[in-house]
Amino acid sequence: MARYELGAVYEIKSDNGRVYYVRLLDNDSYGVFAPFNGELSESILLNTPYHLYFSCNTFAVKREIWKKVLSPSKSDETKYWKAPDLANYGNFNPELFISQHRIYHLGNTFECKKEKFIELLKSGMIENIFNRYEIIPAFLDRYYDDWPNSYIMDKQILNIGTQEHIREKLEILKEIGFDTTIV
Repeated sequence: MARYELGAVYEIKSDNGRVYYVRLLDNDSYGVFAPFNGELSESILLNTPYHLYFSCNTFAVKREIWKKVLSPSKSDETKYWKAPDLANYGNFNPELFISQHRIYHLGNTFECKKEKFIELLKSGMIENIFNRYEIIPAFLDRYYDDWPNSYIMDKQILNIGTQEHIREKLEILKEIGFDTTIV
């Protein structure tokens, strides 16, 4: 069994051949790196922002399903290993999550000001929680390229439910500044 190394970087390969690089952060969170140029190295990654975040148990790490590509060195900046405040949001029920305006902070959820929640949401600072590692590659394939709009404005998800429920979802998203004419 592999060691659980906070700050280590792992490679996740999807079924369609894409490769994503993620860093194991605190509280079983992972930061998925934005695209970068050049050879994979710690110095490149320290200057590459996280594109999105997710939480999952460490089964794929401990069973070496996700390949470790970089171990953290003692000189690494541990501030990069901490998950930031992230919006608690699910695209299947925007009105619920926006009305609750809760964030994840240090592994727990807290209510925050609605304005802060909307700012986190629009900037893609969303906690995506998975109980199974197997679905993460498909999630990344589906949403990575146009994150966070591809997730928040997913037509398939937004068009589920009664006509009244669909209208309510679109109204709340329009209210906070999303273009709902594309749905």
